[in-house]
Amino acid sequence: MSKILLLDGEGVQVVCMARELNKLGHELTALCTQKVSSGYATKYLHHKYVSPNVHLEAQAFKTYFYKHIKEHQYDLIIPMGDESAYFLSREKETVEQLYKMLCAVETYSTFELANDKQKLMEVCERYNIVHPKTRAISGDLKSVADYVGFPAMIKPNLSAGAKGITRVECLDELKEKFPAIAESFGACALQQYVEQPDYYYNVMLFRKSDGQTAASTIIKIRRFFPLKGGTSCYSETIEHPFLLEQCERCLEKLNWHGFADFDVLEDKCTGELKIIEINPRVPSSLQASFAAGVNFAKVFVDEYLGNGAEIFDMKNYKSGQQIRWFGLDVMWFLMSPQRFSFKPSWFKFWGKNVSYHDGTWCDPMPMIAGCMQGVTKYLDPNFRKAKLKG
Repeated sequence: MSKILLLDGEGVQVVCMARELNKLGHELTALCTQKVSSGYATKYLHHKYVSPNVHLEAQAFKTYFYKHIKEHQYDLIIPMGDESAYFLSREKETVEQLYKMLCAVETYSTFELANDKQKLMEVCERYNIVHPKTRAISGDLKSVADYVGFPAMIKPNLSAGAKGITRVECLDELKEKFPAIAESFGACALQQYVEQPDYYYNVMLFRKSDGQTAASTIIKIRRFFPLKGGTSCYSETIEHPFLLEQCERCLEKLNWHGFADFDVLEDKCTGELKIIEINPRVPSSLQASFAAGVNFAKVFVDEYLGNGAEIFDMKNYKSGQQIRWFGLDVMWFLMSPQRFSFKPSWFKFWGKNVSYHDGTWCDPMPMIAGCMQGVTKYLDPNFRKAKLKG
């Protein structure tokens, strides 16, 4: 039995990861920023601690983290969110060398290359990997705009989720909006706006130290919230060899080791696929991999603590699995004009191919806690404005 620490332990992805690691016999601890959350509520965690927020209280979290690992010994630390992945990547060398604890995250130099949206697009352009036209926004805004075209998206190079991303329709609007975004988020790029259908793709991959893909899962995200571009609340597992090959080649060029999560858009007019970003950590849609028969929990443990992860046999991959995040799907239902017309029906709650990100009959509390957390957030007018605008 190994002792494993999960960072950003409040996230919904912790529910399925903790469940599967628990089945494998490991002792699990999570650092969570709040108690009323899906991750904290799951019964599969053995130990839970409330910590400072790694993003909002960076120095306080760092102090807390090092105090915690001095007092508790772990074999492996796995970041479960954007900010904890960034933090652990920066601290990886110190944690592994001084505290002898392995960190399931890339070295900072490689991590930064993938996490920086502009640098990632440069890699894609250099190696002819599918991506939208992108240029760093410099002093000559006209030449940047002439290459990318309009409509376009101003995208901060380093930001979590959709923070700071703003659509602009013309050069004058770019000149008007760019300064404030740059002041808040730093360096930005201008990226071709992709008119997408009512779905997008997510590709989860684990690349072994020898360069082979240990396992992968691809999902087609068909309901998301907020409605104009948000997090998956209903998706289906699919197979897409071309898309998988493009993502594998991207990781090869980055010399990546470990887990990576790609967001991919499809151009509504041309059908072309466009990789828009890599999330260098497990996503909220992780349950989809387990539904497809891909056990990323075992892959993590075998790769970092064993003799290397085994290659998953794709003959055992299950397409057509339907995965819901019920708490978020309720918000989709309340806001979407397709609430009664969407197929399959929103009211299909059960089935042999239906599972949930936020809990099971055997572990219902994450769903309840997650709904309570969502209601609390949406009672905040500033949060509602940020999520629902645009």
